[in-house]
Parts: sequence; structure tokens; C-alpha cells
Amino acid sequence: MSSRGRLTLRQGLDKEVYQVVRKYLDEQPESVKKVKVYTVYDWIKNSNSSLKRKPKKLLEDSIERVLTVLQEDASDEEELGSIEGDFGSGEEQQKVPDSSDLMNKHIIGSWASSGTSTPVVNGEKSKKRDGVRPANGERESKKQKRADGRDGEKTTKIDTSPPNYVRLEDVGGVDSIKRELKDHLVLPLLCPEEYVKRKIPIPRGILLHGPPGCGKTVISRAFAAKLGVPFIEILGPSVVSGMSGESEKQIREHFEKAKEVAPCLIFIDEIDVIAPKRDTAQSQMEKRIVAQLLISMDGLAMEANDGKPVIVLAATNRPDSLDPALRRGGRFDTEINMGVPNESMRELILRAQTRDTHIAPDVDFAKLAKMTAGFVGADLRDLVGKAGTWSMDQYREALEKQSVETETEMEIDDEADLRKPSDMDRSISRLINRVRDKDRERPIGFEDTAITMEAFEAVLPGIQPSSKREGFATVPDTTWADVGALDSVRDELQTAIVEPIRNPQRYKKVGISAPTGVLLWGPPGCGKTLLAKAVAAESKANFISVKGPELLNKYVGESERAVRQVFMRARSSIPCVIFFDELDALVPRRNEALSEASARVVNTLLTELDGLSTREGIYLIAATNRPDIIDDAMLRPGRLETLLYVGLPGADERVEILRALIKKTPIDPTLASIASVCNDFSGADLGSLLRKAGQLTLKRGSDNVQYSDLLEAMLHVKPSVGDLSRYEKLKKKFAMF
Repeated sequence: MSSRGRLTLRQGLDKEVYQVVRKYLDEQPESVKKVKVYTVYDWIKNSNSSLKRKPKKLLEDSIERVLTVLQEDASDEEELGSIEGDFGSGEEQQKVPDSSDLMNKHIIGSWASSGTSTPVVNGEKSKKRDGVRPANGERESKKQKRADGRDGEKTTKIDTSPPNYVRLEDVGGVDSIKRELKDHLVLPLLCPEEYVKRKIPIPRGILLHGPPGCGKTVISRAFAAKLGVPFIEILGPSVVSGMSGESEKQIREHFEKAKEVAPCLIFIDEIDVIAPKRDTAQSQMEKRIVAQLLISMDGLAMEANDGKPVIVLAATNRPDSLDPALRRGGRFDTEINMGVPNESMRELILRAQTRDTHIAPDVDFAKLAKMTAGFVGADLRDLVGKAGTWSMDQYREALEKQSVETETEMEIDDEADLRKPSDMDRSISRLINRVRDKDRERPIGFEDTAITMEAFEAVLPGIQPSSKREGFATVPDTTWADVGALDSVRDELQTAIVEPIRNPQRYKKVGISAPTGVLLWGPPGCGKTLLAKAVAAESKANFISVKGPELLNKYVGESERAVRQVFMRARSSIPCVIFFDELDALVPRRNEALSEASARVVNTLLTELDGLSTREGIYLIAATNRPDIIDDAMLRPGRLETLLYVGLPGADERVEILRALIKKTPIDPTLASIASVCNDFSGADLGSLLRKAGQLTLKRGSDNVQYSDLLEAMLHVKPSVGDLSRYEKLKKKFAMF
């Protein structure tokens, strides 16, 4: 059978089913909208001998189509009347199309709306006809929108309300950043007419950059809340869309909205996601997004917006990955670096973050600031939160203990029951019952809800600062007291690094700059690394410890990138001391035998050191026991210009070193005198002597180290420095003191 025959058969079947359904509705007092296909099918099977012989699937499909038409007719207010009137008698019936024609139009209209090709009826293509009703109201609405010239695009609702949940007073320790933002935001946004009178351009873009967690986002939101102007926030990753053109459209919408509600502040978080360097972009979409952002920023000129200012504030922790076109004048022409806070800044941050928190009087913020070297604002907020959680845990344990003390005898006897609940279930039940009993007195010692110093000290060891997560070590607990002897070296380090960090104004008055680098060299085990740690702790500076070989990578360019990353981190952590251990592995002497990759690493480090001469607050300490193989360019003035020899200690110095080591143990300090006879022992050898003596003490079953244990240990520990003549020759060439 041809396709036209099948269509005619279905139309004929639909017409017959239509008459049956109308009869069913006349007999059943039921709304057509509530009639189900299976109900009509069962009624037909019991009352119509001709239709019940039709295939079940064919009959059910026809019933469904008829019910759809009837239900739409019943709900359409634009129909000619009720169903009875539509199919009356006489002249009225001549005005109404035949039911088969109605069904045919409905089927064809459904096909057309579903996007399929136009069906062939009676050998001709069905054309779009007036009066054919859409399948539902939505289709009519969409057609109307298209007729009006609207394509039905989804428009994003953009929130312009300032983030009033953040207060500027809660952001502490960043007064220098607040001062710069005050200079670039307050008058341009709240008093733009003064700029118009003077014909001065307002700042168009401000870029905040620094390590993660230092407060870039929170200070931006807090400043917007303080200003009270419309605030539009663009979260970098949320703009990126998989659909072509959608990302650029969102950027345009946000900037157009900002110009409508100006004066306005736009904040773009993680801008490096949407504006990477175009020469290294992975796709054309990234390049288009950057281009759209550039065009949108150029369109923010007050002259093009009736003198209404719009300023863009952006944040990133990867400023070097931004497209250079964004960082030119007229776009992000102001860059503010938010670095790792120093000790005084950490104290201010802790005070600001506990402004609304009940803190006990015994909390020493200065001590906490000293104990949290390397912490950024997010780490300090985590410290306060965990201290509060620890206090709640102690309160919960006190409630459980109070509940156990008052447990009834009947509950205790219940332990003999084999069906008794587990200890954890009983603990939970006791705690719930105790918490619900609001009339009982609070546990002893918990009358006050304040967070104590004990809480901070308890949780502090479990918090790893962001700097350590990124592979940079902080050493806050080493002082000059831990370093025995080495007085001349300590004095030189005090002058070269500690004093410039503590009192930079003194050097400015004299008109000299501090040395940019110090090289500690000498036999192994003489305290070079310990000296570097003590310098950082005494100067209260951030400390970055780098072991030379760990920066080397077999992949091309990765070693140089690691060197640049260290110095970039240091620039964000001013004042900062960078310590390179085993420097000879990183910058060996360049010659024909040296590989090209190693030479590039040396060149990168030399370039970074040259940059340090124009940057204050970054100091370099390096340690090696092979100064003769270090590249000569590293040792010239302006780089590692101060060379300090750390040699083997003398007899009195050995006693002083051993006394410093014993200070951390319960051993009698008078036993340190034995070090005077330990010829050619380094500091590391004396530490090994002390450990061996302790092991011998344990072997003989005692808890106190005796002089005899140290004497016996001397027989097992030998000096680790063998050829001293080589160091004596090097000392004549390199040593300054």
C-alpha cells in the first residue's frame, strides 16, 4: 500500500473513532480532559463490533490523536464554540470544516512544528496555511516573538547590589593596599565631575595580584560594600562557555549593564582564566574572549558614557600569564601586589578576624603572630575557625562527662542486658538528653564561651600554611641562641641582612644599599644551613628554603621556570630571605663541557639576581662546600658579593656548640666541657656524639647521660671532615674573614 493510502486509511479511522468518542462523552458525565486512552479503548471493545477488530496499537494511536484535538478544542477560547455547536446540523455544519480535514490539519501541523520535512498529501506538499493552530501555547508564543523580530535569546539577570555582607573593618593588616585603593576608587567613583572639570582621565583598571589566600577577593568586595556603588562581579570560570560566542556575549552583557548603572565597579575574579596570553592560547575561543575583554575595557571611557565612570577591579595569582595587551596603559594600568603578611601584619589580621568573636583575655596576639610565620590571611582565618571548633569539642566532652556522672543506677544495671545498645549509641543518647535539658547548670570551667589561648595553641600544629603547601619552608623557631660560636660570621650576617630588614631607614640615611647576597662556604657540617635559618628568624622575615638540585628538571624550560617561580614568590613575600643550599649543583661553572640546559639555568639565576638590585626587601643566602666550581659570574659584586667562610670550630667554640645542643635535652650542661678534646669535630659531629652517648646510656639501662658515656661515644664517632688542606687553599682565595 502506498503512503497516500495509509494516510487516507488513518484519516478514515480517526473520523470513525471521533464519532465513537463523541458518543462516549455524551453518555459519560466526564470532562474530556480527564478521559484516558485505555478507558475509551475498553469501552470500544465492549460496544463497537467493527472497531474492536482493528489492531490494538493502531486503535490506541487513533484514540490518542482524537483526544488531543478534543482537549485542545475545549481549552481554546478562539474556537467557534462548543463541540456540539461545531458539529451541528444545517447551515452551521457547512461553515465548519469536516472532522477529517481538522484531523489532517492537526497532524500536518504537528509534523511541521517538529522540524520534519513537509508530508505529501494528495500528491502535493502541504503549505503553511492561515488558521492552523499551533500544538500548544508555547509554540504560538515563540512564533509571535519571531514575528516581532526577537529571537528568544536567554538574557542573564545581572546582580548589581554591593556585597554588604563584607565589612572593610574586618580586613586587617593591609593598610597599604587600602590606601592605594582609596586613591584610585573613592574620588573617581563618587566625585567624577571633579575629573571632568580638570579634564583628567580616571583609572580604568586595577589589577590585584599575589599568592592565594592573601585577601585579594575579600578586600575588593569589602571596598565595594564601603563605597555603596553598584557592583558587578564576574567570576572567571563561570564566563567560559562551550557554545561559540556565548562567552563573549556574557562579557558584553556585564559591561553594558555596568555602563547603564554607572557609576559602577566591576570585579573580575581569577582573570587569568578568561584572559591568558593569546600567543599560547589553546583555542580560538580563548583568543576571542581576550579580544572581547580588550574592546569592552576600551569602551569604558567616561566621554562615551555621559561622564559616568566604570572601573574594573581584577584579581589573579598568576599575573605573568595575562595577555600583555591587558596590562598596558588605559586598561589595567595600576597593579597592586598583595604579598604574604609579615609578623606585625599577621597580628593586625588576627585582631580584625576576631573582632566579632568572643576571645579570652589570655590570648596573646603578638605571640600568635610570631608562631604563624608564612601564614596568609586565609590560613589565619582557618586558625581562628579551628580554635573555635576545638573549644566546642571541649564543651561537648564536658557535657558528656557531666551526663555520665549523673547516670541513674537503672541505666548502669542495664549493662547486663544482651540487647543493650553499643557504647557509641549510649554516648549519643546521653549527649542528646543532656543538650535538651536546658535547666541544668553548665559544666565547671565552661561558664564562659570565650576562645582561649589554649585553643589556638592546640590547633596550630595541625595547620599547614599555604607557603608550605607550595613547597616553600618557613623556619620560625631558630634563633642565635641555637647557634654556638661562629661570632664573626654572625656579626657579618647581622650587618648584611638582619639590620637592613629591621631598620631599612638607617641604610637610606647613610646612602648605601644592603648587600643583595651572601655566600656561606666551608666544610660540611659546620652550621651553614643553621645560620641561614637563624638569620631569617632573627630578622622576622619570610624564609624560602630551596635545595639546589630540586629545581632541576629533565624537561626543557622547566628548570628555568622553577627558578623564576622562587623569585616571584619572594617578591610577593617581602621582606624575604631566600636560602639556596648546595648552590654548586644549581650554578656550576659554565664551559664547553657544561650542557646547554644547565647553562640556561645559570643564566636565569643570574638574571633574577640582577633584578634584585632594584628591589628592596629580598635577600639571598647560599651555602656550598665547593665554591671553586661555582660560576664566577655568581660571585661578582651585586650578586653574591659577601663570601663568609664557616670553618671547623676551635676548642672553646666546640664547647659552646655542644652546650647549645645540650640546652634542648635534660643532660647536665657541665658535660659540654668534653668537646674541648674532640679535635677536628664539626658541629654535626658533636650532634652525632651526643646521640651516640644517649644510645649507650639506654643500653646500660640508665636514664641519665654520664661523662663516661660521652668518653665511650668518642671512640665510635670520627671527624667527618677529612682533607682540611683543600679548604685552607680555598680560604686564601675566597675568604673575606
